[in-house]
Amino acid sequence: MGGWGWAALLLLPVLVIYWPALQYGLIWDDPLWYQQGQGRSAFEPFVSLPTYQFYRPLSLLYNRQFVSAEGVVNAPLLHALQIAAHGIATLLLAPALAALGVERWTARCSALFFAIFPLSFQAVAWQAPQGPHVVLWLLLAVLAAHHYQRLRRNRFLLFSLLAYIVALLFQESALPLVFLFFWLAAGEGRRADRRRWPLLYLALAGLYLLIWLNVPRRSDVTGAGFQINVLAYLLQGIVFPLARPAASELHEWTPAALAAVFAVAGAALALGAWRAQGWRVSLLAVLWIGAGLGPAWVGLSWDYVAVGERLFYVAAPGIALLWASWAAQAFTAQRLAPRALGGAVLLGVVWFSLQHLRDFQNLYAAGTHHLQRAVAVLAERPGERLLFVNFPDRFELRPPYYPLGFWGLTLAPPVATLSDFTRALTGPVSAEDESLAAFLTGAEARAAWPYRVDLRGVNSAPEVLVETARRVDRIFISEYQADGTLRLREAGAVRAAAPDSAARAAFGEQAQLVSASVREGDRITLHLVWRALKAFGYDETIFVHVWRGDEFVRSADGDSLAELVPLYAWSPGSEIEDVRELDPHGLPPGTYTVRVGLYRRSDGGRLPARAADGSRFPDDAVTVGAFQVH
Repeated sequence: MGGWGWAALLLLPVLVIYWPALQYGLIWDDPLWYQQGQGRSAFEPFVSLPTYQFYRPLSLLYNRQFVSAEGVVNAPLLHALQIAAHGIATLLLAPALAALGVERWTARCSALFFAIFPLSFQAVAWQAPQGPHVVLWLLLAVLAAHHYQRLRRNRFLLFSLLAYIVALLFQESALPLVFLFFWLAAGEGRRADRRRWPLLYLALAGLYLLIWLNVPRRSDVTGAGFQINVLAYLLQGIVFPLARPAASELHEWTPAALAAVFAVAGAALALGAWRAQGWRVSLLAVLWIGAGLGPAWVGLSWDYVAVGERLFYVAAPGIALLWASWAAQAFTAQRLAPRALGGAVLLGVVWFSLQHLRDFQNLYAAGTHHLQRAVAVLAERPGERLLFVNFPDRFELRPPYYPLGFWGLTLAPPVATLSDFTRALTGPVSAEDESLAAFLTGAEARAAWPYRVDLRGVNSAPEVLVETARRVDRIFISEYQADGTLRLREAGAVRAAAPDSAARAAFGEQAQLVSASVREGDRITLHLVWRALKAFGYDETIFVHVWRGDEFVRSADGDSLAELVPLYAWSPGSEIEDVRELDPHGLPPGTYTVRVGLYRRSDGGRLPARAADGSRFPDDAVTVGAFQVH
């Protein structure tokens, strides 16, 4: 296969896997993070900023370029450049490995495995991580240094040094990979006096480290290193096709035992790579992995690492090279047994990676589409205050893909409001918002959902929900669908009752039905406005029945506000706007009527329903509207 054909083979899966990320918008971040250093000179990020977690001035300046004067972040362009950086790094990896002394088919298989490395999904599909840019510039530096060695043209050395500086200023993860330039020089076999040029890179790395250690920044991120669970987490990413099938069996093991098992498996892989490709390739893979993952183990805490699958990205070329050393035998081995083994590894890694990436693509799509819907609702209602109930903070694959860590999506953590996302994506006009959780509401649907979810906001009793609802304009609830998607729907509102307003029906002495309407659409929307007169007991609830002539069709019984608020929590003197949905799919064509009322769960008995003139409705059910099914 020619160079262009191989490039197409590498880029095609990258585009298929990551193209949907163009629609993901902003995820995870506090959207205000992009405005760090706003109004400061371009020089100041290179000195210090009080918000620094790490010293990454070029990353900060880069992200600031995508924020408009109104504070709107160009998320699609950020995603596109993230995907492009990964795609270009994929194309550069094979020639860079060849420059470092790796045989052609091993380098090609490495590039393929790197393109579809499943633990890179967070690093590429999330718009914020710097890993793809670091690896891109690092590979450019290696290739330029290789050309300098071959041609002795100083311009190649200058470009290489500048590219390495760019990688360092994007993220400190480029620092330990300075060894690549010494490896490159040693591989050429030149005289010692012609191999001193890598000392220039070492000097740059030392200068950067000195600055990194002394620039003021937050001290609560780094420093808690050498934790055994962090080590086990990182080691499982090296042997990922072996760790995943055994995840359920290994889940109860201690981090120390897991670290030992994964270390042994990794050592076996390295020895096999040594046997298949020679000690230089095996050692290069091990050193690259160590340089990529070592700083995380040395300097980061478990709380940080557990949600940081992106930390594998800089080590991904080394991990890919380790597995490619086995897979390349499918093309290079003379005997049948190693060729068969290489083919099995090649197909197994590709199949496993694509399966993993498909699952993560579905997970990210479900979450980000839901967040985009919330952003649209907030943008459509400026000046209002909205309550979001059971909105996801984060959710992960169930069961987890690996024994350690969080394997899912952090969507919208509570440190940011949903209106922050709206202003960062659509402009300064937005409703304000609050988030609460109601663990019991929708619990069965969440238990059956393909993902385990953590909700935004604290768990709140119905009385708290009512009190909160009285100071907001509308309530929206997240519903968890069996197919793994989410729906955001309006649940209603609570407000003070209008004095002396007419009512369509009265139910005993406890409540009145003030108004009702039925709206047709893909789903039938029912708006019921109740007025609470006296306190209910714990037994009463609402029934909503659908009839076709004299035939009962289906019901949508349950408590008000999407099951969030039972009737006993209604406050006398309040109006409760209860928005319900009826699914007409599967109903034969015809005209359907909707009847509502109140009943007791314990015995099914209905509260008497009377019209304004005192007459009693048949069956104590009030017909509130009709809809057509065509």
